[in-house]
Amino acid sequence: MIGRLVWQSLAQRPGRSLLLLLGYGLGVGVTVALLSIGDALVEQSRDRDLLGGGDLVVVPAGIDLETLKTGGVSSLYFTVDQARYLYREILTGPRQAGDIAAAAPWIDDALLYLGLPDTTFAVAARGQIPSRAVALGVGPDLLEGEWRDSDADRRWMSPGDSALRAEIDAFHLPTGPAASDSTWAEWHYFNILSPDGDYWLYLTYLVGGQLENGAWGGQILANLVRREGTERRFEDRRESDEVRFSIDRPDLDIGESSVRLLQDGSYALQARVPAADGRGDTLTVDLVLDPSPRRYLPPVDVSPGGFTSGYVVPVLDGSSVGTICPGSRCLQLDGAVSYHDHNWGVWRNVTWDWGSARAGDLSILYGGVERGAAGGGRFLFVVDSLGLRGVLPIRDIEYEWSDAGTYPDGGRRPSGFRLRAARGADSLGLRVSVEHVRTTPREEDGAYFHQMRGVAEVSGSLLDEPVNESGTGFFETWTRDKEAP
Repeated sequence: MIGRLVWQSLAQRPGRSLLLLLGYGLGVGVTVALLSIGDALVEQSRDRDLLGGGDLVVVPAGIDLETLKTGGVSSLYFTVDQARYLYREILTGPRQAGDIAAAAPWIDDALLYLGLPDTTFAVAARGQIPSRAVALGVGPDLLEGEWRDSDADRRWMSPGDSALRAEIDAFHLPTGPAASDSTWAEWHYFNILSPDGDYWLYLTYLVGGQLENGAWGGQILANLVRREGTERRFEDRRESDEVRFSIDRPDLDIGESSVRLLQDGSYALQARVPAADGRGDTLTVDLVLDPSPRRYLPPVDVSPGGFTSGYVVPVLDGSSVGTICPGSRCLQLDGAVSYHDHNWGVWRNVTWDWGSARAGDLSILYGGVERGAAGGGRFLFVVDSLGLRGVLPIRDIEYEWSDAGTYPDGGRRPSGFRLRAARGADSLGLRVSVEHVRTTPREEDGAYFHQMRGVAEVSGSLLDEPVNESGTGFFETWTRDKEAP
């Protein structure tokens, strides 16, 4: 019956019937083609050769994998942020040694321009590290010649302690508006705690000013603080002709004071700084700081936007040996707990929260900057002897305030704080009881800068392992008014 109706319809309306048949056929054909493409994509996603030979592929954040694989225009300028740190400390670090057999970085379809005498060609180039590509099973079949790692390849993979710190701890030349901004500053900061915990030294080697206009110079700031609360402040200012810094290394000279990166990756610190109180004596520092392995933070941009603010911690945890001499009396150090960071940027009306502590095997760092109402995200960074343990966004910080130890004009100081950071199943809480606080006013905007030392307790869970440790650390924060909020 149905067949008879079909033939009669075709006989009476042949054009309409053929058009309808064509429409149905086209729809079915498109569906079959789409299903075939989807099946091919699934197969490609499982193909190790198409994915660089690996079981896991790390791609730039926010990019579509298909765009990257097909070489779309939008894939030309994407990079993996902190690729060197990711490769050295995570993919090939000791924590993943039993899970990752080989990792191979590569550059895919980078846009380059080849200049010839009469014309310029735009070319797409790609690059790999030969030994790593071979280890991953995606090395080329050479017809002739050699394909071996260069010195640059080896430095990229494993630079050595001295080359690593030269790479991350060099100085910067400000560009654009920052070059003529009088609040541009860049500095080495060192924090040295005596083995008995009775005294500690804040030591800053600073370069700043308007480099574009030549109105710049250097400054050494030092504060030697004792546990019972007494402290001495030392300061030395020098004009630009007495300051030398390097954009390839951490090396810096300010007058008779200097920072030198040694061949074994340690730092030699020399300083001669007059007392700021005019008493005539001079602080002399002669130290060698030895960093602990794998305990560092690579350079990051911590600005919330609108201004430059860079930060790196080459020595999250280390030890120092040498002497600190405030006047004629010298303090001998051996195994003094030490910390070193490096900051650069524009600092007009900028404030921050910052802290560093050692708790058990954990080295903990947190921070974040803001200018006015513009605040960036605060982060908590945790490493141990195996390298990176976790990076978590800070959800909240709550300070406690005490009337004990007021400013000369009234106002309160922090007595402790709680910090909470979490991402997914990882969660850490930091509880700090402040034992000593040093407060400095900033005249231009009435803000107060608090430098604290205290006992830190950290608890929670990281990488599915419980954390419950305690230790000591140094912490900083600002208040805009002399009265705490």
